[in-house]
Amino acid sequence: MSRPCGRAALRRQAPGALAPGRRFGYKAPVSDLALLLLTLLWGSTFTLVKVALEMVSPGVFLALRFGLAAAVLGVVALWRRDRVGPGFWRHGLLLGLFMLVGFAFQTAGLRLTTPARSGFITGLSVLLVPFITHFTLRRHVRWSAWVGVGLAVVGAALLARPFDAGVTADQRLGDLLTGGCAVAYALQIAFMSEWSHRHPLVPFTLLQVAVVVAGALLVIPLEGGRLDTSRWPELLGVVAFTGLFMTAGAFFVMNWAQRHTSAVRAALIYALEPVSAAAFSWALLGEQLGAVGWAGGALIVLGVVAGEVGGAWQARLAAAAEEPPGPYPS
Repeated sequence: MSRPCGRAALRRQAPGALAPGRRFGYKAPVSDLALLLLTLLWGSTFTLVKVALEMVSPGVFLALRFGLAAAVLGVVALWRRDRVGPGFWRHGLLLGLFMLVGFAFQTAGLRLTTPARSGFITGLSVLLVPFITHFTLRRHVRWSAWVGVGLAVVGAALLARPFDAGVTADQRLGDLLTGGCAVAYALQIAFMSEWSHRHPLVPFTLLQVAVVVAGALLVIPLEGGRLDTSRWPELLGVVAFTGLFMTAGAFFVMNWAQRHTSAVRAALIYALEPVSAAAFSWALLGEQLGAVGWAGGALIVLGVVAGEVGGAWQARLAAAAEEPPGPYPS
C-alpha cells in the first residue's frame, strides 16, 4: 500500500535534489534498486491484504500489522533515545489520525473493490497534495499539478466507469472508500512535509503508527472483529510481511535510499506502485482490468509522473532564477 511518509520525504527533497551540480556518487544505483524493489513489493500488499481480509476483519488486521510495526519501531526508539520538542504530540497525533483514516478506508475498500483499482485510486493522493497545501498553507499551485490532476481525473473516470452497468455497486462503494483513503493520505503527506523536519524521525513515526494501532483496537468491537484461526499460518505470513517488512523495514530502507538519489528518479520509481499492484493482482488473483481500465490506470500514473517530475523541474528553475549571477569574465 502507498507509503505517505515516503512521499513526504520526497517532497522535502525535491528542490535540493535537483540543484545544479548535485552528485549522488556510487550509492545512487544501489539506492534506486532498493527503492524499485521496495515499490514492487509495496504493490504486492494490495493483493495480500485482499486475501487476508478473507480470514480477518479490517480492524483486527490493522491492529496486528501496525502492532508488529510499532513493536519494532519502539525497540529502535528506546535504543536511540531521541529527545522530542514542542509540538511533537500535537503534530504526531494529528498525522496519525490521517494515517488511521487512510488505512481504514483503504482496507475496508479492498473488501469490495479489486487490488488493481485500489492501487491506481490510492495513487491519486500525491496529486491532491498541492491543492491541500494551497487551501491550508497558502502555497502556490504549479501548472504541473494542474496537468497531473487533469490526466488523473480522466484516468480515474476510465478506471472506475461510474456509469458502466458492468461495475457492481460493491465495487463502486469500494472505489469511493479508496478515494477517501487518497484524501486522508494527501492530508498526511501535506502536513508531514510541513512538520516532520521539526521532530526526530523514529519516535515521530512510532507515534503515528501507535495511533493507527489504538484506532484499530477501538474499531474492532464496532465491526464485530472476525479472525479465522483455521488459516492462521497464511494470515501470520501476511501480517509479518506487511507489518515487519513493508511498514517498519520499509521505513528505514526508504529513508536511507532517498538520501542518495534524486527526487525525479524517486518519483518515477514510486509511480510504478499501482502498476505493480495491478500486475500482482493479475498474476495471483486473475484480475482483468480490460483495455479501458488499463488506459485509465496508465493516465493516473502519467498524471503522477507529470505532477511530481514537473513540480521538481519547476522548483529547479525557480531556484536557478533566484541565484545571483556569477562574476563576468574580464
